[in-house]
Amino acid sequence: MTIDIKAMLHRVVAEVYDENFTVTDAGSSDDSWLHGVHVSSQLNPDHTAIIRASYEWMDAFIPELNVQATVFDYDDVEQEKESELRRLCLVMRAYLQGKARVERRRRLFRPGTAPIVRIEVDGLEWRLGRHHYVVPYP
Repeated sequence: MTIDIKAMLHRVVAEVYDENFTVTDAGSSDDSWLHGVHVSSQLNPDHTAIIRASYEWMDAFIPELNVQATVFDYDDVEQEKESELRRLCLVMRAYLQGKARVERRRRLFRPGTAPIVRIEVDGLEWRLGRHHYVVPYP
């Protein structure tokens, strides 16, 4: 049985985000395999997140900081995909609510700094970066 990724994304987003958040569809050049939503907080309007899902991977992107995290799920078990997507949504909700720590790290080969976002959800720390991220597993 084929999993309807778009329906799953909208179902999980509806469960995680309440009336304090604005959720809109984020279009893709190929809506047949990649689906996304843009989420912003009404209480903290300068924080936004984009959550995308395909059949094999899901990611969460914070455009204002240019950081992300990606979760891969290659199997055909809908409950596992939904669980991973829910975890990503909860992390983004924590960021949108202002529960993240943003650190600046010196770049290795170029001048300046790069942001690292640390978010703790369910006792696990997620680290989102531009080219590197850490997704904790229980």
